[in-house]
Amino acid sequence: MTDRKERMAEEKKRLALLVDGYVKDLFATGMLLQRLEYDVYIVNSAEDALQLMETAMPALVMTELSLPRMSGLELLIRIKQEPRLKQVPVIIHTSAGEPRKEEHCLASGCAGFLKKPVEPDALYRAIQQATEATPRNNIRVKVLLPVMVGGQAQSGGVLSTEYVSELSEDGIFVRTLHPRPLKAEHPVTIMIHSIPVKLRAVVLRSHSLGVGSFREPGMGMKFIGISHTDRELIRNFIKGHLMKDIPAQG
Repeated sequence: MTDRKERMAEEKKRLALLVDGYVKDLFATGMLLQRLEYDVYIVNSAEDALQLMETAMPALVMTELSLPRMSGLELLIRIKQEPRLKQVPVIIHTSAGEPRKEEHCLASGCAGFLKKPVEPDALYRAIQQATEATPRNNIRVKVLLPVMVGGQAQSGGVLSTEYVSELSEDGIFVRTLHPRPLKAEHPVTIMIHSIPVKLRAVVLRSHSLGVGSFREPGMGMKFIGISHTDRELIRNFIKGHLMKDIPAQG
């Protein structure tokens, strides 16, 4: 029962309401939020957003300023004046970049003001700052990349394949049946587009395959030594992974 409550709380926490009158931007931002593992409701007017919020309480509202009838600024003010809604963070994500509009939005209680087009990492950090008690700085994406930890992974003298299943700019989760000890430091080689990315990392968490609730066996590792070139390669890979087939905004 506790696990179920935690899952329900997590699902509620990651519900985002996206409001934009520009269909192209609505589609692009909605896809990006989904790839950042948010559940997304999309509407093209402030009136529809308010109606939806009568029955479903999002963890976040992102709105364009230029909307068909009621503006995004008016929507922000309505949300902040309504006792039931005022705790919901609102991020302005807009093509309108006049300094006075940004000042008005911040003075009216918005949690962030982003100018289109926004980089995925800037969008992610703004959302994290608005919604999380302990915000993350770097995007994590789900991948399947071959990896060698400590030169090679072995079990009983037989080479076994290990994979990176989560990747960020500062760490990885390695899917393996043989996680290394906590705090152990290892050389790591990740294959990205057939390019070997060599770094050094330390084990911060470890999950073995066992009885009980299912958890992917493996280990979370934090980078403690990586070149600027390899970090840039990882950053560009993550951006490409997120933005694939998403049309440009702005």
